[in-house]
Amino acid sequence: MPLSLAQWSLTVTLFVGALSPPLIGRLGAGTRRRTVTIICLALVSIGTLMAALPLGFEALVAGRALQGLGFGITPLAFAAARDQLPEAQARRALATISLANVMSAGLGFPIAAVIADLLGVKGAFWIAFGFTLVSVAVALKVIPPGAADGDGPVDWIGALLLGAATFGVLLAISRAEVWGYGSTALRAVLGLSAVLLVATVCWLLRRTNPLVDLRVAMRPGVLGAHVAGLLGGVGMYLMMATIMVLVQAGPEADGLGRSVTWAGFMLVPYAVASVVGNRIALVLGPVIGPDLLLPLGCLAFGASNLVLALWHDQLWQIALAMLIGGIGSGTTFNSIPWLVVRVVPAAETGSALALNVVVRMLGFAMGSALSVAVLAHFAEDGHPNDTGYSGAAWLGLLICVVAAAVCAWQARTARVALDLPTVR
Repeated sequence: MPLSLAQWSLTVTLFVGALSPPLIGRLGAGTRRRTVTIICLALVSIGTLMAALPLGFEALVAGRALQGLGFGITPLAFAAARDQLPEAQARRALATISLANVMSAGLGFPIAAVIADLLGVKGAFWIAFGFTLVSVAVALKVIPPGAADGDGPVDWIGALLLGAATFGVLLAISRAEVWGYGSTALRAVLGLSAVLLVATVCWLLRRTNPLVDLRVAMRPGVLGAHVAGLLGGVGMYLMMATIMVLVQAGPEADGLGRSVTWAGFMLVPYAVASVVGNRIALVLGPVIGPDLLLPLGCLAFGASNLVLALWHDQLWQIALAMLIGGIGSGTTFNSIPWLVVRVVPAAETGSALALNVVVRMLGFAMGSALSVAVLAHFAEDGHPNDTGYSGAAWLGLLICVVAAAVCAWQARTARVALDLPTVR
């Protein structure tokens, strides 16, 4: 099977994960929250079962697509925590949910790699299926319905337009290397995506009950969260994608020549450090103001890229870069939900945070694609080299510094607009 075809078993989950959150966030608003959450978890469970069974490649891709619906559940969890808990406890709950996402991403890959080594790929899917069944049982027990004031019509046309525009951008990013960065196909898809994006914005701004309220998304205190999600996501994933290649590349490609399992273990420091970043955010937030956590987190992402640019000859140096990046992730991404819910009506929590998930997924995809493009640009005889690894990291540093500057400006704007005290 061609590699370009096999890659769809990976990218289809990313596509669905980026397309589904706004629709799930709107469908799960109000009294529908419990039902939609359980249905989504059940579909994720069915998708994992399809991937585990020997049903062929088409069933594997379909199953992986259903697994992507799991990304849309997170905004519903945020909304439930906001509704059910007092404000002081809600902030910690939102940070904990974000932390759980980071931890699962950071630890999931190395754990899956070890299980795959012992039981095979199908064995890893069977173990994952068991976890999905547990999640369905927990949801049945603990997820409450939302308030009735969140009920309302679903903007299906907005969902179609936003989904098509997002799909086009992700398709162009993921296929750019295969099609060629100057190819007609790439330009056509990007051009069509731009047209769809303009149409989406015009439609959403005209709707009384849009799928995503763009006016809310542009409010001071919310826009900075989306900027951090996009640019911070680009800088972080550019570093992580480069590290995955560097660790596995052989001596002929100036790499460390380790297995995919070792590459997975490099995510462990990132996951563990995100816990530290989470604690830092909870302590510093009330002192310096939560908006300033975003530029600090982006600077931590930049510092991790700086370490990678200067030192990447040993595994401990890679682990150090991931450790610093994890602190940035815990500080930044775990703060975003609380920044958003401060200025978003309770009924719009799921929808507003779903947009941030989409923006963040686009940032991740762009970072991964940029890593591939930079490594390919500096490659010699088809192999990446030391110049490419350093170049990707320097680019990641530049993007993170820009993100930090924009987020710092947004923090100042939010303080003025929301009439927050200035921290001295």
